[in-house]
Amino acid sequence: MSKRLSISTLGLFMAVFVSLSTIGTSAHAKTCWPYSKITATAGIAVKQSTAKKYGRINWRVKVRAIATLGTAYDNWGIANERSYNCKKKYGTWRCNASARPCRP
Repeated sequence: MSKRLSISTLGLFMAVFVSLSTIGTSAHAKTCWPYSKITATAGIAVKQSTAKKYGRINWRVKVRAIATLGTAYDNWGIANERSYNCKKKYGTWRCNASARPCRP
């Protein structure tokens, strides 16, 4: 009888452990903007890395300007589908930054 009780107790503890571990992982999920990616155009820069930086800055400004997003979604590092479209023209770089905003 005690062997059967300890097996059922072990099963109960395992079930509780599994359910608690799944709760912990869902808390780290991020929420993303359900519509299309947001694209921002950068200024002109001599170096491509600087043009990308300006593109990210302009992307953040554009995301903040959308009333339903605000500052909660303006983190480039956690955005989905991040990409740059850079072109060199007349010796300078122009980079657009595109991404789907997400919040933690």
